[in-house]
Amino acid sequence: MKGDPLVEDVRESRREISRECGHDIWKLYARYEGIQKQMKTEGERRFVSQPLVGRGREVSAVAPE
Repeated sequence: MKGDPLVEDVRESRREISRECGHDIWKLYARYEGIQKQMKTEGERRFVSQPLVGRGREVSAVAPE
């Protein structure tokens, strides 16, 4: 069975972005955080200001020091 072309396109885009960031999770995080800040500045989208909660505990994405 052949894969969905849209799904394959998304996966290829994710692989390309990962390569550009040297497959470094913290570089990826910084890249997406920068995009989010830019989107907030543009004011066309709304973002949740409360922390995510999963199964009774707060979810955090903080880089180790």
